Amino acid sequence: MASSFFRKALKSVSFYAFGLFNWFLFLGLFVRSGTFFKKDSEQDKLQYAIARDRFWNLSKAPFPGFRHFFYTLRNGLQLHYVSNRHGPSSDNLIVFLHGFPDSSMMWRHLMQEPAIPSNEATIVCVDLPGYGGSDSFKKYDTEVLEALAEFVIAMREKYISADAPDSARTFIVGHDWGCALGFRLASEAPCIADRFTMTNAPHVEHALANKDRLLNSASKIFKQFKHSPRRNFGCLSKSLNTLRPLLRQTLLMGYIFVFNLPPIFVKYMGVAGNYSFVRGAHRLAYGRGSTEYRVQESMAASFGPGPEECKTSTLLGTDGKDADTYGPSVLERAKSPKQAFWNMTGYYRDGAAWRPWTKSLELLADLYSLEEAASQPNSLGRRRSSVSNPLFADLVKGSVKAPTYVIWGEQEQACSRAMCLDGLGDYLGKDSEITILPRSGHWTPVAPESRLALATAIGSYAAKDATPMPTMTSEVQKVYPDAALVVKK
Repeated sequence: MASSFFRKALKSVSFYAFGLFNWFLFLGLFVRSGTFFKKDSEQDKLQYAIARDRFWNLSKAPFPGFRHFFYTLRNGLQLHYVSNRHGPSSDNLIVFLHGFPDSSMMWRHLMQEPAIPSNEATIVCVDLPGYGGSDSFKKYDTEVLEALAEFVIAMREKYISADAPDSARTFIVGHDWGCALGFRLASEAPCIADRFTMTNAPHVEHALANKDRLLNSASKIFKQFKHSPRRNFGCLSKSLNTLRPLLRQTLLMGYIFVFNLPPIFVKYMGVAGNYSFVRGAHRLAYGRGSTEYRVQESMAASFGPGPEECKTSTLLGTDGKDADTYGPSVLERAKSPKQAFWNMTGYYRDGAAWRPWTKSLELLADLYSLEEAASQPNSLGRRRSSVSNPLFADLVKGSVKAPTYVIWGEQEQACSRAMCLDGLGDYLGKDSEITILPRSGHWTPVAPESRLALATAIGSYAAKDATPMPTMTSEVQKVYPDAALVVKK
């Protein structure tokens, strides 16, 4: 018992010590880069205010063809979203899930790509809980999954006409945290969508399995060295080499350890050096020399509405009567950027991607109804993957049970290929595929070349008259010739 206590204590001390090391490391990098002591000019502040009004004033269009809407969850909290439609149609539905440190506004560039079928499909870009104009949650655990599943089902009911439910399909596109959460939805609530498209974030069960595999292999090799150090001296270096991908991944994700430090450290990191951390993420997203990068516009997209925008309301409410407004928790974040950053990083602390998900009875009933509808012989709805069959469901923990297309920027800055991509095909079901974009990085939906590839993929299956194709990669190669097929199932 004592040894177990000391092991846990050592693990906790090591975890927080590494987090504190990275906290000081980031601050040092901010000072070295010269951003730490920079102050916004009056012109910068004006541009920030203009961008916030443009994106978050509820009486205005956030970007061409889109309006603001709200959905009230069963728990009474609101999710804010923007959409190009206000009522039902026979068109397909596409729901976009963003990541950190973004909001629904991160999709603004992608929405302008001609390949996006904005005139032929209903598009919904939602703010994750605690981001943008959506209410804050007390904890960002599996309640986030519950909320997103409920939201997608509600969007199906709102936007897919009852007269043509079988011809219209539902698609989910996720990036970063939207991708990690999307993998869980595709695994544990696959019937909510016909296809998932995921970009640049780990399938957590797969990444953890890779970690355990490397640790077990390194441990076995090290035991050989330990048993006979002189005879098996080479096993020491072999065990360390085996752990190299895991060590590299740990270094790449040092910021996660920072986000698990006490609140005073995390909140300060969010605003230190004139928001150097968030600004740095934006610079990586657009790349050096980008003509599209607007500092204040990107900051306004990340931090959501300000106090002035929280005074605005939609021209017409979701119920067609009373106008909608942002909730009190959104105003609280608007007044305190530190509080806003604390909520954004809550996903890294509270377990939305890995804690066991016990679904509510209401959600179970909704999912059962969708499964029943999809199983009808005359249903043209969701194409059922072979792993949807319970007989095969537990072959791999976390296996994805809906057709999934993964499009991955190989120059990924946070998720190494060895830990987060290699072997992912074993978790995917029938009609799934993985495409590598060799010149692209983490922000696939933002960088011009990769977002064109993503838009082409989305348009190829979500347009009104879309037809099945042998591989999605072949379509992507028309606009990104170096794109490579990794897995096709």
